[in-house]
Amino acid sequence: MTPADATAWSLARLNHAFFHHYDRHAYDALLDLFTPDARYEVHGRSLRGHAEIRDVLNARSGPELTIRHLVTSQHFHTITDTTAQATICVIAYAGPAPTGEGPAHYPAENAGHIVELTDHYQAENGRWKIAHRTATAILSPASS
Repeated sequence: MTPADATAWSLARLNHAFFHHYDRHAYDALLDLFTPDARYEVHGRSLRGHAEIRDVLNARSGPELTIRHLVTSQHFHTITDTTAQATICVIAYAGPAPTGEGPAHYPAENAGHIVELTDHYQAENGRWKIAHRTATAILSPASS
């Protein structure tokens, strides 16, 4: 495995961990994936640093909503010893948490949003972190 392949593998794992924590509201673990001064551009807002990112995360819907993101098409490039970049596609689904047994049922307006992430990563003490992430909606379900 080349050093670039090892970095790409580490960054793919970082992105899977990001959405695992994001979907489960595990914000301390999620924020640990960002550099302290990271910029996160999402939903028309440009957030800087852990405190601003945490404020937006805490404003998200709680356990009454089931959300899952499927990470696809991870393309890592411009890899050096301490920096890397990527373009990643994510498919997102959300629906009310079930009150009994069985899966959450999502309404059509929450089905299959496709978001493209443009990422810049930085290695800190041998560990990769997100330094700048821009989330751009690419496809949304058609309204009826």
